Amino acid sequence: MTVTRQQLLFGFATTAAAMVVGGRTFAAVPDVSRVNPEWLVSEDEAMRWHRLKDAKGPALTGTASWRDFMAFLETGFRDCGCVDIQRSPWTFTRLRTSDWPDDSRWSLVSDGRQVTLSNYGANCGLTGPDGVTAPLVMWDAMNPPEVEGRIVVFRPTPRPEVREAFENADYERMTPFDSWPVEGRPVPQGQDAVQSVAAPVWDEMTATSTFVQEIAAARPAGVVFAMNLNAAQTAGLYTFRVPDHYDFPSVYVDRTQGDAMIGDARAGRSATLRVEGERVQAEAWQLMAWLPGRDYGTDGDQQVHLRTHTDGPSISQDNGAFGLLAVVRHMSNIPQAQRPRTLMIELDCRHFMPGAERVWAHQDYFEKNAGARDGIVAMVAMEHLGQIDYVADGDAIRPSGRSLPTWIYASPDPRMIEAAHKAARDNHLPSAIIRSPGRPGAHGRSQGPWYGMSKEGQYFGLPTFGVQGDLGAYWAFSGRIDRFDARAFRRQVATFVQLVGYLMTTDLDALDVPRVPRPD
Repeated sequence: MTVTRQQLLFGFATTAAAMVVGGRTFAAVPDVSRVNPEWLVSEDEAMRWHRLKDAKGPALTGTASWRDFMAFLETGFRDCGCVDIQRSPWTFTRLRTSDWPDDSRWSLVSDGRQVTLSNYGANCGLTGPDGVTAPLVMWDAMNPPEVEGRIVVFRPTPRPEVREAFENADYERMTPFDSWPVEGRPVPQGQDAVQSVAAPVWDEMTATSTFVQEIAAARPAGVVFAMNLNAAQTAGLYTFRVPDHYDFPSVYVDRTQGDAMIGDARAGRSATLRVEGERVQAEAWQLMAWLPGRDYGTDGDQQVHLRTHTDGPSISQDNGAFGLLAVVRHMSNIPQAQRPRTLMIELDCRHFMPGAERVWAHQDYFEKNAGARDGIVAMVAMEHLGQIDYVADGDAIRPSGRSLPTWIYASPDPRMIEAAHKAARDNHLPSAIIRSPGRPGAHGRSQGPWYGMSKEGQYFGLPTFGVQGDLGAYWAFSGRIDRFDARAFRRQVATFVQLVGYLMTTDLDALDVPRVPRPD
């Protein structure tokens, strides 16, 4: 065959037995560490994948949408040549009610006034069709009121330390921010130079989850989360971190409705809160698969563990699985005999289940299969891909005009940090913020905690890379296909194809990666 100009220029791999360059014949050895754009998911294909997912709505574990999503992924990995594909299943109880924007099964009437709701609280208690009627009481953390038998109005208090991790945490390296959707225009370069919705939404939403756990023993009749967020930020908001089932109803309202509810509570008025539904049995499963390397099935096999979660409320909260599918498909073009290490794929489903991973730890595939980690030598995690940066605009949100930050996490070895920065540059990924938590950043400050599913790697002393978008407008059922950016998705995938290739080919024993004790 004759090598193309593109192959000569960029060194792209080929699967042919030999190639001819300048009249000389060379054995064609695919370069695992390079990105071949012909093998990379296209923007059109990324949109097709996400439209299929979006058509069924939020992919919460056990729902029809989630099952269809999982079926697509399982077929995709099988078509890539993955082997030993298996489900690690169990059953659980989930809440079923009407999903935003259908509010037919949840409502709030305060002092005779119908209140516009943003969503119900995840895994909250249920009422009959008449709801529960009770006096309102305003929550005061400094002087906690008696709440038993009352409907509590809770307004989250801003927590600067939570926002700091999003807005001002230090970093190792960064690629320049670029304008969006049209690139090449001047844009602010500081992490906090635009008022993204990400930090305040995260701050307030996690406060509601914490409050549920703190107040449950006091036996309230219900809770109204009176958010400080506008209507668009609150629309379809889904509680995270996800609480286990609790026995009182709860709902979300935006800032305007919340102000009115606070006024009613302080005036000693009553309200009727209704959340109808049922708790049903459903099946969950972790999906495991392996793209075999040259030593698969032998004692010498080394495996790079790829992981993500498959459950979430929006178009891209849980789309890391599409990213991993695209990475694996790219690598599947390289013959098995020339893949130095095996790729182990783990698709978890516990992130948004009742109580999240902490409640279902005993169902983890690695807990149920002793020795399953023995061959793992590195880890990669992907989640929250193809997202758009939004800012508040009155009662709406709008794109900020700047690319959303992509957080890339790397183990503290300088070679890994540089590999992450190089991959972001090589694949034209704007606003890539490379962090290595646990050591001072470029300005001597804390780089914040590990986020995303990559944090597990540090507990095993594994060379680890992780990627996630900055969220914000994606914690909600309202985060649909119109908030998906296929161009960013493709670039993020390309970046991680390169990093997976790095872990498949590098002498990992030469890297300095400490083992960090797991928190109690």
